[in-house]
Amino acid sequence: MKTLLSIALFLLSASAVLGQNTQRHFLLRDEGISQLAFIDEAHPEKNWYTPIPAGRDIQLVGNGRVLVGTGNGYEEHDIATGKKVSELTSFPGTVSARRLKNGNTMLVGANWQEKQGIVLVEVNPSGEVQRKIVYPGFGYVRLIRETASNTFLVTADEIVFEGDASGNITWQAKIANKDKPHAWQAIRLANGETVVSTGYAVSLQFFGKDGNLLRTITAPPAAKPNFFAGLQILPNGNYAVINWQGHGAGFGNSGTQLLEFTPEGKQAWSWQQDATKFSSLHAVIFLDGLDTSLLHVEDSSGKLAPVKRP
Repeated sequence: MKTLLSIALFLLSASAVLGQNTQRHFLLRDEGISQLAFIDEAHPEKNWYTPIPAGRDIQLVGNGRVLVGTGNGYEEHDIATGKKVSELTSFPGTVSARRLKNGNTMLVGANWQEKQGIVLVEVNPSGEVQRKIVYPGFGYVRLIRETASNTFLVTADEIVFEGDASGNITWQAKIANKDKPHAWQAIRLANGETVVSTGYAVSLQFFGKDGNLLRTITAPPAAKPNFFAGLQILPNGNYAVINWQGHGAGFGNSGTQLLEFTPEGKQAWSWQQDATKFSSLHAVIFLDGLDTSLLHVEDSSGKLAPVKRP
C-alpha cells in the first residue's frame, strides 16, 4: 500500500512540475475570428465564447474582469459570463492596451496622437490623458509590459527595448534569426534576463543584461510552428506561449496553438484547439491559482501577481 501511495504521489508531483493539470482554466483571445473565450477543461459546459473587436493583449484587471485591447482603446469583460461591462472607444489607432499598477491604463500606438515614434498614452479610469511617453525612431509596436522598476519593455519588430518615463531607452536587444519578425511580447525575469516571444522567429529568445542572446526555445515540427505570440510564465516556472497560425477564419485545424515549455526547452504540455470553435489564437491567461478579483501584472520574477492597492 505504501508503495502504491508513493507512486501516486510521485506521479502527482511530476504532473504538477510538467504542468499536466487536467483541471486547467484559461482565457483565450482568437485573432483570426476576433473572439474571447473561457475554457474549463474539467467542465466544458462552463466554456463560453464571445465576439470582441480586433486588437491585441488581454489582462486580469480585477473585479472578475479581463481587459482586451481594441483598435479604439479597450473593453472589459466579465470572466464568469464573457459579457462586456465597460469600454473606452475614444482613441482610434490604439495597437494594444495595458492596465498599470496605479490603476490607469497605458494605450500604445505608433506615429500616433500627433507624435512620431512609439507613443504610450496613459489614461485614467475616466479616459482622461494623464501623460504621454514618446520613443522616437520606431514605426512599429506590439505589446508593452511595465517592469518592477516602473520602466516599460516594448516590442518594436526586430527590436525589443526598455524605456523610462522620460522617453529614454535604457536597454535593448535585437531578435535573432529573422528579419522583421514582428516580435510580440517581452518579460523581465528575476535574474535580469529578458524573455521575448519573437513572432515569426518562432521562438522564445532569452537576452542578457548586455542585450546578447543567451539561449532559444523552439517548438517541434509537429506543432507547425508559425508565430510565437502571447506569453505567460506559469507558477511552476514553465513558459506557456501561443503559436498563432494566420489572419482570418479557417485556421482551426492548423498546428497546435497553445504550448508549454520547461525552462530547459522541453515541451511539457499542449492543448489542441477545437477547429469548430477557434481559428487562430494569439493570447492566453491561465487562471489557476490567480485571484480574479485583483489586478494582475508581472512581478519581479516575471510571473503574474496581484496588485493590492489601499
